[in-house]
Amino acid sequence: MLTLLGSLAVVLPIGLQQGAAQASNVGPQVTIQPQASYILADSVINVGLDVKCQGGSGNVVVDVTQSPPETPQPVAAGSGPQIVVCDGHTHTVAVTVTGFGFDAGTAWATADLTTTGSPTVVAHAQRSINIVVVTG
Repeated sequence: MLTLLGSLAVVLPIGLQQGAAQASNVGPQVTIQPQASYILADSVINVGLDVKCQGGSGNVVVDVTQSPPETPQPVAAGSGPQIVVCDGHTHTVAVTVTGFGFDAGTAWATADLTTTGSPTVVAHAQRSINIVVVTG
């Protein structure tokens, strides 16, 4: 029994290390953070993303829409671009979305990532986000 447990103690860390190495070779990724900040003074929303890509640089575009009852408008909508570093590491970036009619509450966000030299979207994300009003 001790021999079996000793073997598992050696095999498990090796297996985990191999899995971690494989995970780091995953292609381009973009993830939208669940909460965004609506800055009243500037009338903009800052949406947080985690972005991973290779090839020098890239561009991510975030679109946000919001419907009643969160907004008094029929539909609030806005968009914003951000240049990102593509060095194979995950970077947290904020994308400033400009639009009209947003308010605190639930909204829908999409993010599309393209990299230098690639005119097509290499990563896409979408999710429901919670907009929190920030004064100041």
